[in-house]
Amino acid sequence: MTQMRKIEMTKDEIIREYYDYITRPEELRYSHDRYMAEHGITEEDTEAYRNKLIANLSYTPFEKRDIVVKELIKPLLKEHGFKTGGNTWCRKITDSLKVVIHMEGYRFSFAASGAIFQLIISLFESKEKLKPQHGIGELSIDSRYFLPYYGMESPLYNVLGYRIDGYRDYLPIDIPIDEVKEYFRTDLEKYILPELLKIESREDYEKMYAKYGSEKRWNDLDIRIAWFIQRVMSTFTSYRADGKDYEDLVNYKKELKLTGKEILDNLDLADAMRCNQDFTKFDAKPLLIKLANEE
Repeated sequence: MTQMRKIEMTKDEIIREYYDYITRPEELRYSHDRYMAEHGITEEDTEAYRNKLIANLSYTPFEKRDIVVKELIKPLLKEHGFKTGGNTWCRKITDSLKVVIHMEGYRFSFAASGAIFQLIISLFESKEKLKPQHGIGELSIDSRYFLPYYGMESPLYNVLGYRIDGYRDYLPIDIPIDEVKEYFRTDLEKYILPELLKIESREDYEKMYAKYGSEKRWNDLDIRIAWFIQRVMSTFTSYRADGKDYEDLVNYKKELKLTGKEILDNLDLADAMRCNQDFTKFDAKPLLIKLANEE
């Protein structure tokens, strides 16, 4: 940056350019103290800039979560016969049998992580109790197993569950609340509820569990390829010079029993998944092509 350009730029513009620079894939592993000194900014400046962005968010991640539950999830589930008890919704199948959806929050959620939670499906059998203890019955299923690619194409995906907002590239994001609602509406109406509403007996639930339980879904190609790409993308940010990480990725490909053709046929998924990564600028496709050609 020339001295003239530095004079013309505001401090906020310099800091924004700093964040853009340090989140480039080739810069992620290095200290940037020299860059900050050359451009006249400090850690306090960058933190103040980030706090300013947080203060101007439309809603906090946790406010958005609560809005989604109140204005979308609860009314939608009620419409389909689910009764609410806190963060647990039960649909009566017989006098003693219920299908349960439980919303379980991640207790370590904070501003940087965003609001993280899971929707867990289970079966509960009891004539006395209205809902299972802790909200989860037997034969539980992570709701994301109902989604193509385990939901990894969505900006709301996180390894730990759904994630609303949080940081990307070190800065807070602010997905419009209507978009957040639409993602949940699609997941529930298109993929999850149609399966749950078919259940009229324990046998029906057991059949659904055999189709969507983790043991079955981990053998499906969409899950295996999504997790492989996720591993490639997350590994890159701490890539070791000795090549050990690359060797681990080759072994992971073998463990998942993925062919080179299966990887090459799903390269577009790597672009779709960038939206939910902590660092969004890494193009995984060249590395995936190289791994596809490994025996």
